Amino acid sequence: MKIEVTTSISNGIFNRNRNTVLNAIKSFEGKEVVITIDKVKKQRSIQQNRYYWGLLVPLMQQGAKDTWGETWSIDKAHKHLSKLFVFHESINEKNGLITQTPKSTTELSTTDWEVYTTQIRIYLLQDFDINAPEPNEDLILKL
Repeated sequence: MKIEVTTSISNGIFNRNRNTVLNAIKSFEGKEVVITIDKVKKQRSIQQNRYYWGLLVPLMQQGAKDTWGETWSIDKAHKHLSKLFVFHESINEKNGLITQTPKSTTELSTTDWEVYTTQIRIYLLQDFDINAPEPNEDLILKL
């Protein structure tokens, strides 16, 4: 069982959900536990989401079609990009090997998301010669 409680701390005291935190601790009485405290991270914005799903993922689909002759679904293009750039890395202390474990893009903070989309733009340019515009870049449509 995993319990997550959001609170804030001032002077070493929980400001909100204090009883929830204490009850959660009591529910594990007599058991060995792992306690993790982490800063709440802002999730990506609607605009960031639209940029990704509305531009970058379709450009990846186009790159796969033009370069490899493959028609990819939006989901396949998304999974390909996230597999390339979104993962946890750990080092095996016995043999020194680095292991990459996939993680969900929903785990990315807004800052991590910007790094991710920058990596995608570089990848699209280098591997497919597709120059993806940056977010909020003014574009002129030539007809």
